[in-house]
Amino acid sequence: MTAQQAALSAIPTTGYIRRFRMPELLGVSMPTIDRWVKNGTLPRPVKLTDNVTAFDAVEINRWLAERRGDSRK
Repeated sequence: MTAQQAALSAIPTTGYIRRFRMPELLGVSMPTIDRWVKNGTLPRPVKLTDNVTAFDAVEINRWLAERRGDSRK
């Protein structure tokens, strides 16, 4: 199992994923995460508090399934 496969298998299926964890989980940089959110490629995060921004894990998993062409959404 590659490091990226291990990261993808570690993505939670429920709850929230903190913004700072997304680059590691998806294998891209933070500027890429920000660009994908800005252009609508990636679902928008939720601002939980003034200092906490997170992504809905269900939306991220659905987004990944669509990118893979998975029918298991």
